[in-house]
Amino acid sequence: MIDSIENLQLKQDSEGRWHVVLGDLVFTATEFLDHISNHSFQLSEAKNRALSALEKEAMFLFVNGGDYAIYNRLLRNREVHPLNRKLLKKTLVRIAAMQSGINKLPDFSGSVYRVASVVDGLASTYNGIGEGSLSVGATTTTDTFVGACRFAFVVVEHAPVVIWTVIKTRHAKVQPACREEVTFPLGSSLKFTNIKQLDPKKITGHIDPDAELKWVQIGSKLRPFIGLNLHYGDERLPDFYFLSEPRQFRRVALGLVTYFLERSNLFYKKYALKELEHIKRLPAERRFEEMWTSRLDSASQAGKLPDIIYLAEAEEMPNAGVDINRKL
Repeated sequence: MIDSIENLQLKQDSEGRWHVVLGDLVFTATEFLDHISNHSFQLSEAKNRALSALEKEAMFLFVNGGDYAIYNRLLRNREVHPLNRKLLKKTLVRIAAMQSGINKLPDFSGSVYRVASVVDGLASTYNGIGEGSLSVGATTTTDTFVGACRFAFVVVEHAPVVIWTVIKTRHAKVQPACREEVTFPLGSSLKFTNIKQLDPKKITGHIDPDAELKWVQIGSKLRPFIGLNLHYGDERLPDFYFLSEPRQFRRVALGLVTYFLERSNLFYKKYALKELEHIKRLPAERRFEEMWTSRLDSASQAGKLPDIIYLAEAEEMPNAGVDINRKL
């Protein structure tokens, strides 16, 4: 036990590898990350279930500040990373605080939805969650902070293969800064129970003539979504929701005027209502393709349908054999 995770030090060996030093304990980066990757890990400062300032900061930056990419890149690559000493220390501290913080949050039980893009197409072994194959009966363990939504939120990334996963969870945690988003603690085990391969061109979208916008908190902002009742032939798919966002916000860097417009719910509402009426007028056979291809992805690239969409079902497995007193 140490006074504070912020006392973490880094020591470089003769071969240039970084080691984590915590009091009398010395870990490689991999050993340290393995040590905290369980559902009971808490920092020694945690004398109750209240979140510390450090835990709150780590979770807020993960949801709102874009730090998720830094956290997960280090978790995925472990010893091979481009981080300098200062950033590596900061990231290790925040990962530990993030894991400790989400372990304190109440469990969410129910179905959550995750969308993942596979840029390498069929050559990839990525299953949309972690290591392991995308096959019925396969179990994968979260080696990064895996996020999902309490509603089927479509993330449009233009890739050859897209994986939609419906997860029955027992222990996912609702992020305090975004009530619709959940995060799985490191070390969560998920088992695939069903997988279907879909041809995106055969997906139809139905919408009630009286349908309204769905307003959802994303980070610190409310944003409008348009929902479609998707079908594949005679089969009903989950209802999926698309963010209604003016394309120019993805295409150009925000200037001062755009900065204020982007934060205006009135501006978003006007645009989203216009798009909603446009979608209602389209035939069912065109709605899904229109909603997908009319959006720019995170690289501001124009849309096109993926070659394959996998609709997967997974179930979170019970945690077993965990030391409930495991702390730093």
